[in-house]
Amino acid sequence: MSLLKQKIHWSAIFGQIGLLLHVPGGMALITIGICALFKEWYAILPFALIGLFGIGLGQLLYRLSLKAKAAHLWDAMIIAALGWVFCSLLAAIPIYWISHIQLSRGVESEVMRVFAQPLNALFESISGFTSTGLTMMQHEGPFPRALQWWRSLLQWTGGLGLVVFVLALTHLNRSGYQLYYAEAHTEKMSSNITKTAHWIWGIYLSYTTIAFLLFLTLGMPSWEAINHAMTVISTGGFTLTPSNFQNYDTAIQISALFIMIVGTISFALHFQVIHERNWMVLWKSMQHRLLYFFLIGGGLLILLLNFWNGSRDHISDSIFEWVSALTTCGYSAINLSFFSPMVKLMLIIGMFIGGATGSTAGGLKIRRIIYLFSGIFLRLISLTQKKERATIRDKQVSKEHPEEEPAGTILPHTVQSERLFTAGVLFTLWTTSLLLGWFFILRWVPDGGALDALFDVTSALSNVGLTSGIVNPDFSSIGKCIFMFLMWIGRLEIIPALVLLLSLPMSLRKDGKKS
Repeated sequence: MSLLKQKIHWSAIFGQIGLLLHVPGGMALITIGICALFKEWYAILPFALIGLFGIGLGQLLYRLSLKAKAAHLWDAMIIAALGWVFCSLLAAIPIYWISHIQLSRGVESEVMRVFAQPLNALFESISGFTSTGLTMMQHEGPFPRALQWWRSLLQWTGGLGLVVFVLALTHLNRSGYQLYYAEAHTEKMSSNITKTAHWIWGIYLSYTTIAFLLFLTLGMPSWEAINHAMTVISTGGFTLTPSNFQNYDTAIQISALFIMIVGTISFALHFQVIHERNWMVLWKSMQHRLLYFFLIGGGLLILLLNFWNGSRDHISDSIFEWVSALTTCGYSAINLSFFSPMVKLMLIIGMFIGGATGSTAGGLKIRRIIYLFSGIFLRLISLTQKKERATIRDKQVSKEHPEEEPAGTILPHTVQSERLFTAGVLFTLWTTSLLLGWFFILRWVPDGGALDALFDVTSALSNVGLTSGIVNPDFSSIGKCIFMFLMWIGRLEIIPALVLLLSLPMSLRKDGKKS
């Protein structure tokens, strides 16, 4: 099989991973300013060393690969998959290191004890970079401002993706587009991929500023406003306290809903609105019309289900939870134990669907849902009377040309066929991953908690962050690893992770033959 005979250019792969390592390195150096601002001097050394190490190692890998052969699309998939792993490992070190420093100084903090365990620090890092929002920060206690900022910065950077950040600062041309595609981006705003990255970051920064000013105006303290501005536009969901958004008033919650929806709209549409002053495009796009329909229709259905189950309280909180699930932001305004199993299942469906392609939202994406239903429609069309004569004619032709498609099979145009095929493949991979993850997580879930386990597994795979309580610091270490794996493959949309998993044994087998 040609699939198993791919030539993998490891030198080029590690060179471009070196470029990605500049991202957490640069983020760490920026965070030194936050340490100085709040006089958390003990945190400067960890961030300084991680910053220098990330940039130094990144430069070394990149310069060693300058004469390497160009990376191909298969290689780009491996770069995206490994890049997220290595960057998350690097980003976990300050969380673990600073927690140990604080505990050794005699600071009494349950949350610091949690992050003094390496696996919990890595979990937080992966959840941050993948903009998922599942968190180990579920205890009260002193927590450094530098780490609060670090968690928010991870989500803000990861919301757009590591590759988009690198492309905005470099000129990778062909290999840049391959990396862009490998990180599950498809939208283009310019024929030049670097200009596209500049536009995306410009729009992203603008909306982050708007979110900050909106929160600040409505009475949110400035430190909370800047952190929440970063995590809401990235549809990430990290907050500064275990209570999440439960203690904020209705006006702040509504403003958060508005920014969630902005973040789940394709950046290509934002570009057309801002650059071309074309407001109608927000309605002309079918996937965005469906997004609005899901937001409104799903919210009303959640309320009806609550009334049906005898609950007429927390109307605004229920709508908040639905929008947070569909946009995959993960903010929570109420404990999920309040909801009935029917409502939880509705939230699971919302998390599974997700937002628009080209946005910061996770999930399967609405456009792919459209393609899947288009395939069903095409199949039904093939059974109508109008197609009956064509079916009989095709059957006669197939006797002369047996290699053609079976009679009655209606094939759309090439582009449509590819989109339907891609959507079908991803849907299959997504549901398979979801069911397998659910199956294994059930090992550590008490009796009667199957729906809660499905809820949290869907939240991890769709990069949402809402939790029924299954994910917590005391959960099984193997279970945490499964959740981290789901967050990782969900952010990559599975294919790059699958390519990596196929490539490693292929490389080992080739090395074995050479020796």
